[in-house]
Amino acid sequence: MDPEALRRFVENHRAASAREDRERSNRPMPVAEAWASAMALLRFDEQMNGDPFRRYDPVTEWEDKKMYEAWAKLRAGWANRKKSA
Repeated sequence: MDPEALRRFVENHRAASAREDRERSNRPMPVAEAWASAMALLRFDEQMNGDPFRRYDPVTEWEDKKMYEAWAKLRAGWANRKKSA
């Protein structure tokens, strides 16, 4: 990849981001409009992916597994500590 092209891309991206920040700060979205947009996005997500509370989520499953493993280590360490005391 051409380093100069990448540099221009990054500069343009930063300039666009700064412009978007200025635009948002000058004209904040009304609360009702923000709420309607959020609800529309949630409805769209539910149409595309199903009920968010019932669908399979591998990240949540992985987090639950790690949490269980951490508690198992903690309990094992606590049990060993009580035996040696």
